[in-house]
Amino acid sequence: MAADPLAGYRVLGFDLETTGFNHKSHRIVQYALVGCDDDGSSIHLENLVNPQRQIPRETTNIHGIDDDDVKGVPTFKEYAPHICEAMEGAVIVGHNVDRFDWPFLRSEFLRAGHAMPKPLAILDTLKIARKLKIPPSHKLGSLCQQFGISLENAHTAGADAAATLLLLHKIMAAHPQHFRRAVEDIPDWVDGSSQTDKESESLGPNLEDLEPISGSHGWLRISNSGIVIGRGRNRGRTVKEIERLDMNYLNWLSSSAGPLESDAIDALQAERK
Repeated sequence: MAADPLAGYRVLGFDLETTGFNHKSHRIVQYALVGCDDDGSSIHLENLVNPQRQIPRETTNIHGIDDDDVKGVPTFKEYAPHICEAMEGAVIVGHNVDRFDWPFLRSEFLRAGHAMPKPLAILDTLKIARKLKIPPSHKLGSLCQQFGISLENAHTAGADAAATLLLLHKIMAAHPQHFRRAVEDIPDWVDGSSQTDKESESLGPNLEDLEPISGSHGWLRISNSGIVIGRGRNRGRTVKEIERLDMNYLNWLSSSAGPLESDAIDALQAERK
């Protein structure tokens, strides 16, 4: 791909195994977060969870986890701070995550009395496959087979999380024209509410066609009007425009807490002089 919208972010495949399908009455028995940090280092968090209730035989038949497996392991409340730390500000990738995994996670955080994490974006590969009209079946195993992904140990959280993340990369490589947008804009595009394409038309050449500034991970691009923001809520605006409209945003971009490397910060600060 000419431009990878995931570059420079913590990106985590996410999957849960549960005692059943209703997030109001059932509980998590296993979770996995598999991927990489923003510096490229690998992340693999996978743990069994004591659901504090019986695991029905019919769900054990699906994921293979029974009451003996979770006896004595920590409850979700004990894992909540670690899950929150990993997910905060990350790109979360899951299959049917919007309708299944995320409601379960929200219910568990509520029970634990812990604030929910706030990811940068949640990408649902099931919804993406439907949006792109990829031929069914859209079950994870079927899509993995279509894209040549080996899915061993299906219905274990770690295997499904890793396969889902790989599936997203395969889909993006096969349909690159649809992912020439900021990662936080992808969910809106999937849901049919994105304004990115209309904005691109009004701006002339696609932002992704503009040369990126080294170390900016696509956040800063060079145009005839000066440096242009390539991602986020000020996408398409020049630095000079944002100086008038959103100074706090520029201060964040210029800080060590922002997404830019030192060379890109220097270029941004030079543009502001």
